[in-house]
Amino acid sequence: MRGMVRSVRGDLAPDALGVTDAHDHLLLASPAILGTPLDDEHAVIEGGPMELDPAMSVSDFESSYFYAADLKRFARELGITIGNARKHEIESLILEFLRTGQVPEHHPVKPRQAGRPRDVLTPATLVVNYVGDKRTKSLLLEIVRSWSPTIADKSGQWYWLNDWRRQQQAAGTKFTYEDLAARLRQLMETDGWLPQIPSARMNNFLTDFRADPANSVASRDEAMAAWQLLKASKGPKTYEHYKSLPRRCAGA
Repeated sequence: MRGMVRSVRGDLAPDALGVTDAHDHLLLASPAILGTPLDDEHAVIEGGPMELDPAMSVSDFESSYFYAADLKRFARELGITIGNARKHEIESLILEFLRTGQVPEHHPVKPRQAGRPRDVLTPATLVVNYVGDKRTKSLLLEIVRSWSPTIADKSGQWYWLNDWRRQQQAAGTKFTYEDLAARLRQLMETDGWLPQIPSARMNNFLTDFRADPANSVASRDEAMAAWQLLKASKGPKTYEHYKSLPRRCAGA
């Protein structure tokens, strides 16, 4: 659509548009809003891109969106040991530094010990060199369904099981694959939805976007356009904040 302006009444040539208040349009002709990535997604924010900087405020960090690779690089520059930390865990470590000015202590939990084979998969085996692959999941589900044959899978169960495992290993707790299966069963039997995955902000946003009756006829492209707009805006990356933005995608 080069050289054209998309309006609520159809496409117009620029010289036919006249004096226009941009806020009267449902969508601006910006790749950031239509879902096409920009070279720098923050370039649409007034004042230019937000850069990761040791002197930045907590507010600026929390109201901006950064890619995992950039967060890892920045954390290492600060002297933070990140190991295999997830994105939201790295964000928490950086926030601690920005609040205190001190490099937080962090001891990554490795699922396996270098040079040692994976655990022998039996219910009684202690969890030491864990591998979260299909073989391990099949064993855990086999144990669970020996207790509850008709139990159904639940969205997020593997994430939260892995989160629990990491916590136990970090605390030095000894536990077996049967214990792991018991925890999985608890997760699968939880009433309602499991908590949203902290690091999956896009997926959480899309879930909340689609759950709003106002978006019942919105397409996936429109949902992604809404996410791109939210990412390029300052503030929390949540659907609640998206609804407060002055410019939103059609139907939202």
